[in-house]
Amino acid sequence: MASTTDQLVRFTTDSVGLERTFRFLQALFQIIASYPALFGLFLTALNFTTATSHAPAATLSILLALRQRMNLARRFFRLFRFIESFNAAQKLYLSLSSSTQAGEKKAAPEPKLEAWLDVFARTFNGMYLLLDAPAIVSEMRIEGLQLWSPEFDRVVMVEAQRFWLFALACGALSSFLKMQRVRRERRTVVVDAADEKKSNAVTKAEKEEAVRAGERVRTKEIRGFARSTAANSLDIILPGVIVGWIDASPGTVGLAMLVTTVLTGMDAWERCGREVGR
Repeated sequence: MASTTDQLVRFTTDSVGLERTFRFLQALFQIIASYPALFGLFLTALNFTTATSHAPAATLSILLALRQRMNLARRFFRLFRFIESFNAAQKLYLSLSSSTQAGEKKAAPEPKLEAWLDVFARTFNGMYLLLDAPAIVSEMRIEGLQLWSPEFDRVVMVEAQRFWLFALACGALSSFLKMQRVRRERRTVVVDAADEKKSNAVTKAEKEEAVRAGERVRTKEIRGFARSTAANSLDIILPGVIVGWIDASPGTVGLAMLVTTVLTGMDAWERCGREVGR
């Protein structure tokens, strides 16, 4: 229980954990505001717990304002994240270039494709974050404070979302290819282990334990890649709606955001658990 509490404290004070928490609340507010049945239940519960009658129109306005505030809060956490994305893309590109110059021609084509997809994903994500960063000015909604006209602001936002869509598509494809590669490696290891029956009992037991340990690692990797593939694929709905390539209601967008927030938040939660356990 103490370790879970420590992990929760670490998660709620971590920048990524806080951003995911605000994103979860933003999605929750959007879902409640988008579905009349849920909004009715929320209004009934609110009236019951506060023993006060609340006007539906005013309550809906408050929910939408809270959603906007959560979105604004998240922007402060990712304001300079484009530097991180571009730096990661550059490191991946340099590692690919160095391996090519070193004459590594026997490497499997699929891992190299995964690496290139990661480079594109980080680059597109950096472009998205770079174009999205100035939007914090308009999101603060301070009268008289603006970088450019609302029309140009809309153009920049759409282009930023387009880059995000490309980043998500590359990330989903890369994670899917990695997942399939690890699955094939797991089948190969199982076959190799089944063929080795000439060792003595001690050596055989040690090998079986090593195989089981490797299997646990590969299962964990597959689970992580599957989670990343699902999260990136679902997240495509969000920029797709803004760009105009996907037709989805605000409620559907909110549900997709809620699910992907949980999926991506699990990575931050597990990382915080590892940091606490050190």
